[in-house]
Amino acid sequence: MKIHQGRSFHQGAREAVDELVSGWALEGEAPSLILVFASTKQDPAAIASELSRRFPGVPMAGCSTTGEMSDGHHSRGSVVATAVVSPEVRWATTRIRGLRNYEDAQGKEAVERLASALSMSASDVDPREWVCMLFADGLSLKEEVVAASITEHLQGVPLAGGSAGDDLAFQRTFVIEAGEAMEDAAVLLLAHAPHGCDVLKHQHFLATEQPLVVTRVDAEARRVYEFSGRVARDAYAAALGVAPGELTGDATFLHPVVFACEGQLYVRSIQKIEDDGSIVFFCAVEEGMVLDVGGHEEMKPALERDVASFRARFGQADLLISFNCILRALEADKAGAHEDLGAVVQGCAKASVGFDTYGESYNGLHINQTMVAVAFRSAA
Repeated sequence: MKIHQGRSFHQGAREAVDELVSGWALEGEAPSLILVFASTKQDPAAIASELSRRFPGVPMAGCSTTGEMSDGHHSRGSVVATAVVSPEVRWATTRIRGLRNYEDAQGKEAVERLASALSMSASDVDPREWVCMLFADGLSLKEEVVAASITEHLQGVPLAGGSAGDDLAFQRTFVIEAGEAMEDAAVLLLAHAPHGCDVLKHQHFLATEQPLVVTRVDAEARRVYEFSGRVARDAYAAALGVAPGELTGDATFLHPVVFACEGQLYVRSIQKIEDDGSIVFFCAVEEGMVLDVGGHEEMKPALERDVASFRARFGQADLLISFNCILRALEADKAGAHEDLGAVVQGCAKASVGFDTYGESYNGLHINQTMVAVAFRSAA
């Protein structure tokens, strides 16, 4: 596996792509895959089109972002692109249009297209060799439904991914596939890696044994009105040990809620507290869920622990594709920790690329304040 990286701050598509590919010493080899992540300073459609013009027929996947990462270095206002030359790893992409009106049949058909492209048979799939990545419109509010649906139809193939961003403007997000950038859509990237692939999931929060039971909710709007029969704001404040009027943005930022499922914790981040005391989340919350106030860990030690555990299980990856929550990136901004965190991530891979998301997908779930990353290993 050969990895070629590029980054550009140029806003014009031709100039940006010129710089992106200037270091790609392909030596006559066609890329097997192109990954591209672009800020709102660039036109994602123009970038995708220009890359496709130069590399016709090469599978392409990516999206608009709230931050871009390449080989451990974080930036904003840039576009990063990665060319993967991988005869041993096969790739296929497809798209799902009309995400806001998503129906399960769309997911089934998309998975069938991918399976056909790579001759994948559900009856003999080894999840250590297959993985599917999801890039979704970050403003669709459909990530939960789509992730659950796709995971069911993948029948054992792991799913990881993230929601496209737009530098916190919350106006328009794009996903990229086959030289096009699309709104209200999702892109799936299926990979078959005979020498191994795996998914790293990391968050720096612990359960505090301060349970909150969701008793009244508008699931579609991701808005909780009551925890355990009390106004959501008041119950959450009591769990933190503060008065409702003392809740601050830092408090909610550092203490999201978490829930446990099959031995793992998953984060639900608070978007805002409304005047009526209801709480709006960045992910769906359902009535009857038992949530727990999250206890905050320091970012770097927690990441070092999880990366070390991953390396012990998987070894060093040749390529790592990461989906990092924008809320993690904002915390890293405040701490000036991007380079330190990037170095930890880069320590488990020869090459890495990724972006800051509006939410992460992990198998059938949509989560927040988490980093999920897909690792690939090539022949020894």
